[in-house]
Amino acid sequence: MEEILTVDRIENGYAVCETEQGEKKDIPLSETKDVHEGDVLILKDGVYIPDKDKTEARRKRILALQDDLWA
Repeated sequence: MEEILTVDRIENGYAVCETEQGEKKDIPLSETKDVHEGDVLILKDGVYIPDKDKTEARRKRILALQDDLWA
C-alpha cells in the first residue's frame, strides 16, 4: 500500500510531513534521501521515495494560486 506525504518542514533531524488525510508524521532524515520543504514523498514497502513529478505539479499549482491572488 502506498502513502503520499508532503514535507511541511525540516526540524531537528526530522522531515515533518502531512498525509493526504491531514495527519502529521515525523520521519527521521536518515530514512529519506535529499528531501526539502514542499517535496512529495511516497511511502512504498517501508521506503520513502521522493516523487519529483508530483512535487513539481504541486509547486506549479501553488504558483498559479499565488498569481491569481496578486493579479
